[in-house]
Amino acid sequence: MIATRWTSVDDLLATLRKRWERGDLLRAYAAGKPWDPIVLSVRAPTATEVLDDLEGATRWSERFRRDSCTESGRPRFGVEHRTIKGNGLGSNDVPCRVRIDSFDQLCAVLGTRDDVRALDEILELTRSSASTLVGWVTDHPLEAVSHHAIWPDLVSTVRWVESHDTSRCYVRHIDVPGVDTKFVERHRKILGRLLLELLLAERVHIEKSGFAQRFGFRSKPQYVRLRILSPIQTFPPPITEIRLRVDEVAEIELPVATVFVIENEVSYLAFPEVNDSIAIFGEGFALTTLESITWLHGKEIVYWGDIDTHGFSILSRLRARFGSVRSILMDHETLLAHPTQLVEEDSPTDEVLGHLTTNEQTLYRDLIEDRYGRSVRLEQERVRFTHLRHALAPWTTSA
Repeated sequence: MIATRWTSVDDLLATLRKRWERGDLLRAYAAGKPWDPIVLSVRAPTATEVLDDLEGATRWSERFRRDSCTESGRPRFGVEHRTIKGNGLGSNDVPCRVRIDSFDQLCAVLGTRDDVRALDEILELTRSSASTLVGWVTDHPLEAVSHHAIWPDLVSTVRWVESHDTSRCYVRHIDVPGVDTKFVERHRKILGRLLLELLLAERVHIEKSGFAQRFGFRSKPQYVRLRILSPIQTFPPPITEIRLRVDEVAEIELPVATVFVIENEVSYLAFPEVNDSIAIFGEGFALTTLESITWLHGKEIVYWGDIDTHGFSILSRLRARFGSVRSILMDHETLLAHPTQLVEEDSPTDEVLGHLTTNEQTLYRDLIEDRYGRSVRLEQERVRFTHLRHALAPWTTSA
């Protein structure tokens, strides 16, 4: 049991390995700093412990001596000794410290020479083709080494980005031998770190999280799906439904007075004809997407969503962005008219909603407090169609 308190060569190697994995030693090498010898203390048996457990102390000493040498018998590191004395023991030298006197010796002990060679190759390539990144490699040598096999492709990719106007490109436009969009996606983290070092600050949108958005590439376009509820000159009569890019819709103001935003697809498709109107399929849209269609701010917007906590959350956020938004079929009367159609809402919210009318706010609180049952929900497609026609009376003709 005493021997377990004595330092083994494996203990020393574990300590050295931890220091290596912190990166400080390789960082100093990359920066060309002079070597500072590493000295580690060794806990060896005391004279009393030797007398108490001579056999264990002898085994430890032999094991330490054996493990301190290579298979060919050469010392792996310098070992300093101290002398212990005791009655009936005589004088004995035991290890007290080990020394690593050079960086090369450290690499031999840890078996990290391949890492050093890889770093040398990375630094040589970086100095010749992307010297701005030398500082980053020096500060992050272990991360650079972990990407040694693909370092040339990484450097070529970030150099391509540096030399092109990314606002005119998709990531797919990156034209580097051996590099495709799968490569960029797979290695976007390291590419991002290198680009942060390489690009001018004005080319980086640090507040954006996606790779394409952060580095100014064109993003995959967002689309909006809408139905023409009454003929308009913008589209020929046979066209009743279209799906367009949001940025393009934003450039063409449709000549209608009212825009109905509808969450459920079936309800959207079955929505009746209404004069001077279009219907937009909400499909859980990002509200900022619709907000980019600036001409919507000049239209009457009517929202129809599920009667549940998330439906009111969407309504509140929509109204926060567009001001005067009306809701239909999201009231107590509609809920109470469909008692057999109620279901339970998964993961209801209880967030504070600051953009509901008094009646909407009351119903929202009733849902949160389970006034009509546990997590009550009335989905759009469960509302009778006659109720929808009645709700649309203010916008429809007598015909």
